[in-house]
Amino acid sequence: MPRKYLHQHWISLSLLTLVGGAFVPQLSVIAQPNSAEGTQISMAFEPPAGEGMPSRTAGGGSRGQCPNVVQGINPPLMALVPAFSTQPNSKQTDIKGLTMAATPTFFFYVPPIPATKAAFSLKDQNNNDIYQTNLAISDQQGIVSIQLPKDTPPLKIGQTYRWSFGVICNAENTAEPKVVFVTGEIKRTEPDASLTAKLQQAKPLEQAKIYAENGIWFESLATLAKLRQTQPTDSNLTQEWQQLLESVGLETIANQPFMNALDN
Repeated sequence: MPRKYLHQHWISLSLLTLVGGAFVPQLSVIAQPNSAEGTQISMAFEPPAGEGMPSRTAGGGSRGQCPNVVQGINPPLMALVPAFSTQPNSKQTDIKGLTMAATPTFFFYVPPIPATKAAFSLKDQNNNDIYQTNLAISDQQGIVSIQLPKDTPPLKIGQTYRWSFGVICNAENTAEPKVVFVTGEIKRTEPDASLTAKLQQAKPLEQAKIYAENGIWFESLATLAKLRQTQPTDSNLTQEWQQLLESVGLETIANQPFMNALDN
């Protein structure tokens, strides 16, 4: 079996083992009006050295056939992570990003899928479980955030980890589960002294821009997401968010609401 399909096979199995576990509270859309003024910075992501510009192809993987309505949904289930072409002019992409955090935060767009359960899994290079969780979802569409708990084994600097997020369309049928999922990689990197100094001296919005300019996707996104949730009436923050997502080809979900709040 080719490596790609072996990988998708263990992803779907990993997600399915989570079905029936404990859930976090039911998610609901957080209102986000846009009226107040703020400081505009102009947000754009610069890929890490050696990577081309991000591109985006629709869709993830699946196991079983979810209802027909799921197959035609656009935009589909997505990770808020850059997708890079594996080769020039290739439609194959790797969804991946850098983090500086020991316990980073992940974001996913969930379309209006007729499902009640979702699952997240994070594994190391040896396929060892680092973190797994279930979520109770509704048929409302929006952006879900998953924060690794502080007691999760910290990501090691220089190592790459594989994550997967799936929506179970028929969670009540454990014999023939149907899953739509997306998967990708996260690598922890260590900032140099210059970058550390810049971040220490900057305000949160400036920090988000600095992260983006240095290819640190996960912290750029999480910092900006937290600002949007704490200042929901700042229209400039909304614009910065849209610019950041557009810079990696995620403009189709740039206006979607958050479904759960980030911890402080």
